[in-house]
Amino acid sequence: MHRGDNNTRTHERSRIAFTNLLTICLGIQDETTQIIQVQQERPDPSSGAVQATLTILTGTNPGAVYKLEAPSLVIGRSADAGIPLNDRGLSRRHAQVMRLPDGFYVEDLGSTNGTFFNGERLTSPRKLENGCRIQIGETTVLRFSLQDELEQEAAQQMYEMTVRDPLTRLHNRRYLDERLQTEFAFAARHRTSLSVLVIDVDHFKRVNDTVGHQAGDAVLRGLAAALQRMVRTEDLLARYGGEEFVVAARGIDERSAGIFAERIRRNVEQLEIPWADSRLKITVSVGLAHMGERRYPAPDALVAAADGALYQAKKGGRNRVEKA
Repeated sequence: MHRGDNNTRTHERSRIAFTNLLTICLGIQDETTQIIQVQQERPDPSSGAVQATLTILTGTNPGAVYKLEAPSLVIGRSADAGIPLNDRGLSRRHAQVMRLPDGFYVEDLGSTNGTFFNGERLTSPRKLENGCRIQIGETTVLRFSLQDELEQEAAQQMYEMTVRDPLTRLHNRRYLDERLQTEFAFAARHRTSLSVLVIDVDHFKRVNDTVGHQAGDAVLRGLAAALQRMVRTEDLLARYGGEEFVVAARGIDERSAGIFAERIRRNVEQLEIPWADSRLKITVSVGLAHMGERRYPAPDALVAAADGALYQAKKGGRNRVEKA
């Protein structure tokens, strides 16, 4: 086979993978997309597909792609699982995918609600075939695929488009809401702490009105970059909307959370954001809610408490931290 034929086939598979993912995200379904799905699920054995993946079709983080590189990968509600999912119907260690000499297998780990392979409940390990589906919990469906490098790249780009804010490149509101469900559930089950900070740029409208909306965009990008430098790897940072950002930090006590919030406020106060031939200065107000001894009934209640504290910070003169 000529190299040109290989390139053509590889690019066609990448196009098919991208179209499939677009179909999943947008909910498009017609005769054309059905044909494309069938073609993608029947790969040429000589196509050079080298990576096995699991893609979440429905449930938490639809579109997320997980590479099957380890000998086994556990799927479940536990935060320690290889694929941790916030689905009420999942057991903590619900199922696992294993790599054996003759291919990949899925098995149920004694879950309460069972694991289903193409609609059939598993009673023993089942060998996975390209395009097959695994259903677990109440809402979660995963697809097993064999993908080459271009297909993986297309899948990752599509997923990033759905969970990233295009201006700041931080995670967006959708991703925040889904991750907070998982973080809150973990903290509630293990009686651990979870802190939420809602951060708002003071007088942001004044920036847009006096310097221009492009300068306002520069402020948001500069602030996002500064926040990324200040948070820990395990913290969740997202753009909440407009000029508001949210940080969720697990495993720190209320005093440490307050110190963290104050450090953010102080560092932003000293921040200089380049714009044209000048430097823009801003301040932020921060509302903090901490779940430790005090428990909250749901993630929304925790965020609402932090938002209420933010309102008090604004009311109290801005450029300050208030606790719920």
